[in-house]
Amino acid sequence: MRLTLAEVRARRLAAQGLRATDGVHALDATTPGDVVSRFLAVQSQEYLPAQWGLAQRLPGDDRPSSAAVGAAIDRGDVLRTHVLRPTWHFVTPADAGWLIALSAERVHRANGTYYTRHGLAGAVADRVLATIEAAVAQGHRTRAEIGAALADVGLPSTGNALAYCLMLAELERVVISGASAGAQRTYAAFRERVPDAATRARDEGLAELAERYLRVRGPVTDRDLSAWSGFGLRDARAALADAADRTNGRIARIDGADGTAYWHDAEVAERHRDATSARPSDGAPRVDLVQAYDEYVMGYAAPRTYLLPARHPGADGAEFPLHAMLADGVMCGRWAPTVGPRSATVRIVPWRRMSRAEVASRDDAIAAFERFVERPVAIEVERVARH
Repeated sequence: MRLTLAEVRARRLAAQGLRATDGVHALDATTPGDVVSRFLAVQSQEYLPAQWGLAQRLPGDDRPSSAAVGAAIDRGDVLRTHVLRPTWHFVTPADAGWLIALSAERVHRANGTYYTRHGLAGAVADRVLATIEAAVAQGHRTRAEIGAALADVGLPSTGNALAYCLMLAELERVVISGASAGAQRTYAAFRERVPDAATRARDEGLAELAERYLRVRGPVTDRDLSAWSGFGLRDARAALADAADRTNGRIARIDGADGTAYWHDAEVAERHRDATSARPSDGAPRVDLVQAYDEYVMGYAAPRTYLLPARHPGADGAEFPLHAMLADGVMCGRWAPTVGPRSATVRIVPWRRMSRAEVASRDDAIAAFERFVERPVAIEVERVARH
């Protein structure tokens, strides 16, 4: 069997928990922490949209509000830190330690120029870590409070310098996300939020990363794994081969109709085949509103042809609003939420005319977002964007 792009798209949507068959989601998740655990790591630099990305992967009856997702983060069921690449990700306490240990060296290298620019090396870096560790030993601290502690001892304490001080402390497993202080995020002592766990050998860690990555994102290419994880192509290929060995071939290669070499989880693929054979699609379109850094987007390498309509020049460059509106997994426009204290607005920027069925599905997606933010949502639809 050679996979068509449409089949790749359908399998990814199902594996990622964006589709259900007879009410059954492939993720088998009931909490935000379950979703993050299945995904291993979920990119999360935009805080509220990233929470929406977790919520929309849970069944309707279990789908939490933004307040409920925030509470899970405050409790430490879900943690937020810099890992894999120099960007925010959600991780679980069970995975935070080994995943940071596996990827910290590469992220440090990526940050090297900025560490040098801000003087974060040698004895200065040691003092930064000691000062931050002392600050969070007394409780969860905001960025400003940690900055003040650094300033008190003459260390970098503002702007980008502070950002890299904090990232250094995250990667050295000194701090990780704490409970919110009002509208502000905080940092907590790493050992308070993350249990001790056995370290993994590098090859073992990479193989587990590859297996868990593609279980909820497959079919994928080796370049997809490399782009998502931040590890080089050689490491990605070795990790996939090791994952195939340790799963006795459950992780396996499969060819695409266009000659692309994909990797997939054969067990997940079989479940998808069985589900779709037993209950074929009714043909009704499905519109999803996903955040710009959603795993359906950022889980794969550019140019992301599966995401693009045939006549659109590309969606990887800067374009606003950032967030993606999908029709059956293909971009059909963009959307932007604005959430205020008592109400919210969703702005829709379509790329093409939408059918009545697509509009109805889009409005269902907006209604789900309204329940998530627990505020009335006004809809603003712009004219079809020209490309």
